Amino acid sequence: MKFNDIVIGIAFMLIGALAVFQARTFPAMRGQMVGPSTFPTIIGCGFLIGGVILIAKYMLAGKATPLLVTNQGWLKKKRVLGFLLLILGSLVFAIWIEEIGFVPGGIILALALLWLEGYRQPLILGCAAVFVVVVYYLLSQQLNVPLPAGSFI
Repeated sequence: MKFNDIVIGIAFMLIGALAVFQARTFPAMRGQMVGPSTFPTIIGCGFLIGGVILIAKYMLAGKATPLLVTNQGWLKKKRVLGFLLLILGSLVFAIWIEEIGFVPGGIILALALLWLEGYRQPLILGCAAVFVVVVYYLLSQQLNVPLPAGSFI
């Protein structure tokens, strides 16, 4: 499935505008110019600029393409199941992350997606588990992001 650059550009601009708009509601830090809203505002502005560039580049190219082009690959059962697993698994992970925990939930989701796509070699599955643990360590220990350990641990 391929989207036209105008569709992607508009999506980028909407996401960027939403990020900038939402970041305005973050509280200011007393005595500092940089606060919680700085990073989301910068990222949102980057999305806005990127969307404008994509749309301008498409318009300057002068070629007309359909807004959406599909191919037979997206009609395969495995692709649809993978997409549904990604969406539903992410929702379950987001809703019950406190109970499941970041590491167990991330490993289960990564292994399920890899298994569905046919990657069943122990080395690849092990790398996925190690990756989730490394991300947890970097976020929780190095960047002090509070990630839930879950009630199973």
